[in-house]
Amino acid sequence: MTHRPEVDLLLCCARTKLSPENMEQIKRLLRSEMDWTYLVRMAGIHGLIPLLYLHLKNDFLDLVPAPIADRLHVQFLANAGRNVFLTEELLKLLHLFETSGIPAVPYKGPVLAVSLYGDLALRTFSDLDIIVRQQDIQRAKALLLSQGYRLDLSLTREQEAAFLDSDLEGWFFRQEGKVLVEVQWGERKDFPLTPDFDPFWKRLGKYSFQDRMVWAFSPEDLLLLLSLHGAEHCWERVNWVCDLAEFMRVHAGIDWGGLIDRAGGMGCRRVLLLGLFLAYHLLATPLPGEILKASQADSSVQSLAVQVHRRLFHDENGPVGILERSLFNLKVTERFPDRIRYCLRSAFHPSVVDWEAFPLPRSLFFLYYLIHPLRLAGKYAWQYLKRLS
Repeated sequence: MTHRPEVDLLLCCARTKLSPENMEQIKRLLRSEMDWTYLVRMAGIHGLIPLLYLHLKNDFLDLVPAPIADRLHVQFLANAGRNVFLTEELLKLLHLFETSGIPAVPYKGPVLAVSLYGDLALRTFSDLDIIVRQQDIQRAKALLLSQGYRLDLSLTREQEAAFLDSDLEGWFFRQEGKVLVEVQWGERKDFPLTPDFDPFWKRLGKYSFQDRMVWAFSPEDLLLLLSLHGAEHCWERVNWVCDLAEFMRVHAGIDWGGLIDRAGGMGCRRVLLLGLFLAYHLLATPLPGEILKASQADSSVQSLAVQVHRRLFHDENGPVGILERSLFNLKVTERFPDRIRYCLRSAFHPSVVDWEAFPLPRSLFFLYYLIHPLRLAGKYAWQYLKRLS
């Protein structure tokens, strides 16, 4: 699939290490006619400002207009400063969880920036993700509230009490939204696949992060989780694909046969193959022969990759709508029972969105089981009409 030169330039720069071929291609692209406004906008949307600036500054600054270089520099420094601020907050939270006897695993965000990119400033993130065990989710939420965090939800007092008593995952913010934390235990209510996290916890290890030892998932489990996260969001951003490419660069000793078997047992073999194939397709990431062969043999992986590719850099494409997302979710799910369970849960299981839209006293919470399918039917109908038009 052909790209405009700005897209090719972004994809060449979406990595920490440039090959001689990348260097030559970037030089050739920079000497062509370039829409710099589009380039910077797309780099921002896809979380690639740090990597774009890194490579242009180091090797090609003479080919970049000074105002563009200055703009990228300002955005690079702003991202780096925010990353340092959020990392300090993460370390405080991990210490708080540890002293409270709650095992917690930092996920994505700062830990990926350091472990995969080798530099806190080279990955964009806007929030902190912490995974706890299901039995600790209520304590974790209460602990955050005790530290001045607030729910990132508009709930009545009764709804908030019900939320805190539940095992629902949630967003918390502090300092007028400057710090956003998602506490989760692994369940994905808006996605067909919910892996059993007990084996993940048994394979946890510790590694050094910012001079502290923190819990971390095994490399194989992390790769599965990154693939699930990308699929859950329909791979809307290139930096999520870049995460997989950098993972492949850093982790050379993966037991691919065992990983494919594990993914198959969890029902997410197609999810894993799609993520890896996108890294190969978009960023020319080398894949083991058996992985490439398996991904090319799965027609659904191929068609989903084309679908992702087509919408990545189109200005007219806004966020993925609920109908398109649901169809994507069904197609990336390989087991029929998982699809049925997803459809039933999506259709009839109330969500916090229902709580926010229709505040009810706790005695009438049962009405949410009627409100949810009606609200969802309206949203699907609206999305369908938009697609027709």
